[in-house]
Amino acid sequence: MALPTWPASLPPPVGQIGTLGTDALYDPPQETQFDDGPDRVRRRKLYDETPRKIVLKLTRDQFVIFRGFVRDTLNAGTRRFTAPVRQPDGRLGFRTCRIKGAVSEDDRGPHSVVSFTLIVKDW
Repeated sequence: MALPTWPASLPPPVGQIGTLGTDALYDPPQETQFDDGPDRVRRRKLYDETPRKIVLKLTRDQFVIFRGFVRDTLNAGTRRFTAPVRQPDGRLGFRTCRIKGAVSEDDRGPHSVVSFTLIVKDW
């Protein structure tokens, strides 16, 4: 089954200036201690997942589309999807993503500001 795609009528989930960045460029390695010999250090996963803090300012119409996408298409944020995200070189490229945790919304009159953590696979 094909993954859903971020709606074209919404701004790309790259966030606003000042909201970009991540707390960890990669998952820290898993360490196993042994009684005899050095510790073994290895990757936790075969692929990288990078958390990105996203804050989007949406019009009312865009918010209705966003809400429907997250609640219905993504089954309350449980499904993965493809989205255009800002890559390390600054260009937009499609990556597999998922939303981690809750999505918050701040009502600012004619606009809504939504914020969430986007987990980008192989960023």
